[in-house]
Amino acid sequence: MIYHTYHPQGTLGKMQPLITCYMLPLLAILSIFLSHNLVMINATSRLTETKTKTKTKTEADLDTYKDFIKASCQTTKYANLCYKTLSPYAANIRKNPMALANAALTESLKSAKSTSKVVRGLSKGRDLSTRDGQAVADCLENMSDSVDEMKKSMVAMKEMEGPDFEENMENVKTWVSAALTDEDTCMDGFEENDGKMKESIRRYIVNVAELTSIALSLINNISST
Repeated sequence: MIYHTYHPQGTLGKMQPLITCYMLPLLAILSIFLSHNLVMINATSRLTETKTKTKTKTEADLDTYKDFIKASCQTTKYANLCYKTLSPYAANIRKNPMALANAALTESLKSAKSTSKVVRGLSKGRDLSTRDGQAVADCLENMSDSVDEMKKSMVAMKEMEGPDFEENMENVKTWVSAALTDEDTCMDGFEENDGKMKESIRRYIVNVAELTSIALSLINNISST
């Protein structure tokens, strides 16, 4: 038996405009939604690409700055210590010799202050021999002078602009040289001493003296260019 579906005359014809009426707004909304998402995807893609390019450029610049520091450090007596100490400042130093010398002075002053504090602590020891006590007292005075001279150098380094450049530069070299001499004199005071005191002092003094030597070399590089 065959069944026939009966549709009232004209029903389908009347429904078609109704369906079309509802579908068009839905299609329009769907089109707007898809277009919006496509714009967002494109924008996100461009932003990611820009960040990647920026990051790559920044990394390349940083490598260039570090190469500059490494090359500059080769002119010092302690190239490895120089690069290890100053490379963390690469983003600030860039390829500026003055900024490089300032960073070296900063590290040298920091080490001098730390060493002076250590020597002051050792000077208060109750078990010091007469010889060690005198050597520590002399060293403390030397390190105090070294810190003062490094501070003067850093102040003068900020006043390099203008006609007094040469005079200020000579003052800086004089003070840093004097600081290095003070540090060496401190170590010399323990030459005839034996035991742990000498080794304790030596470990700190050698480090600050090497950093001061590095600073002096980099300052000399500025005045020779």
